[in-house]
Amino acid sequence: MEESGMTRVSKVQHGQDQAQYEDLFHAGRSGPLPFSSHLHVQGLQNDEVVAHYHEYIEIIHVLEGSLKASVSGHEFSISGGDLLLVNSMEPHAFRRSRSCRYICLQFDPYVLFSTSRMTFETRYIMPFIMSSSSPQRVIPAKELADTDIGRLVEDVNRECSIREYGFELAVRADICRIFLWFLRKWHAQGVSMGMSSDIRSEDIARLEGVLAFIDANYMGTVSADKMASMCNMSYSYFSRFFKASIGKTFSEYLTYVRVTEAEKLLVSTDKNVSQIAVETGFSNASYFITQFKKLKHMTPKKFQQHLLIEDTSID
Repeated sequence: MEESGMTRVSKVQHGQDQAQYEDLFHAGRSGPLPFSSHLHVQGLQNDEVVAHYHEYIEIIHVLEGSLKASVSGHEFSISGGDLLLVNSMEPHAFRRSRSCRYICLQFDPYVLFSTSRMTFETRYIMPFIMSSSSPQRVIPAKELADTDIGRLVEDVNRECSIREYGFELAVRADICRIFLWFLRKWHAQGVSMGMSSDIRSEDIARLEGVLAFIDANYMGTVSADKMASMCNMSYSYFSRFFKASIGKTFSEYLTYVRVTEAEKLLVSTDKNVSQIAVETGFSNASYFITQFKKLKHMTPKKFQQHLLIEDTSID
């Protein structure tokens, strides 16, 4: 779609310093899940969504009516059948026309990885995560007409609404299918993912090695110093490179992996918190609880209880 003038929204945010950060967990949309979806039905008045940004990738699929979007300083008009893609941490704002209906799908980029975070996934997913923006923000309805993308977005919304047994698996599968469609489309068009020019292909290979090492050794001592040495980088260069590539510091990513593995044990075993803490590489239960709560916005015990309540309600 062509960019269009939008005086009231275009002035809002050309950068994160002017936009509001939105914590989707504290907003109550995700709970312990790394995704959310909802259907928005606009009333009889136009309104605006002020500029904001968040860690999640966001997809807006307009079903009826129209809206205007400002994404990182670029303005777009989006009509029925169009789809808007907003990458992680991109400032964006909307002006919604009356009677507009759309599905808003938001998901953590890391939901695209399987629980084992395979190296081959890294080759496809990391270039997108490392990009500061998406190659094509708006996909017009005519490009989607002969695809399953609209159906997949609607299916995600249905699964999130009904929450049938196993809906989490269904949602992740649909999100991966949507992501694969984008990757193949851009690859066929020879579109660059917009990765930073100072990130070399050999550095990507080294990063894959680091991620594989973390997956195999997260339960023990894994230090940034050791990883830097393994990559033949200085500690300072490795730290900057890792943060630029992953969007998290080395310590944050290691904690993310350990908490992810702890989640599996919390839902699949009867081990206590202290045992799980030790088995996933945390120095003690207290530190484990603190880091788990920081990432999941609830304690490990509350996490177990939340899932137990969901399973009971589904049954």
